Amino acid sequence: MFAATPPAPDAPAPATPAAWVAHGLRLERDARNASALAAYDRALALDPAWEPAWMRKALLLEELGRDHEALAVYAALLQRIPAHTAALSNQAGLYLRLGQPELALDALDRALAADPDNLLLVLNQGLLLLQGLDRPADALPLLERAASAGLPEAQEPLAWCKQALA
Repeated sequence: MFAATPPAPDAPAPATPAAWVAHGLRLERDARNASALAAYDRALALDPAWEPAWMRKALLLEELGRDHEALAVYAALLQRIPAHTAALSNQAGLYLRLGQPELALDALDRALAADPDNLLLVLNQGLLLLQGLDRPADALPLLERAASAGLPEAQEPLAWCKQALA
């Protein structure tokens, strides 16, 4: 683990999880990613339940292509907040990228159980069923729901889905 780069000499060291996350964001902007990760770890050392630190750490690990580490961070966050829809959705994306569509579907199922009115989750689950798992019959009602709610990005997949079922 890397030590977090301290703030400028004239600035006091961050004292709260929020301050460490803000410091980590500044480090990310400067492409000092190892130090940013360490800053998020410092925030979590102060408050292991601080959700923004878990999310920033996982997102940075994703950006760095460290998908398995990001999955572990999402898993740790989900142990604390099981219905965290952003973490579940991001976890689904990682599972899909790693060639594990069934695990992606499980994560989206859990996200939708927590937030059944989230139309982007509905669309993503429909897309996963259509394209990732080749289950157009299961995808159809989800894509219809997303399209009828006005999500323009659902129109083309819905047409493909109907064609696949014809």
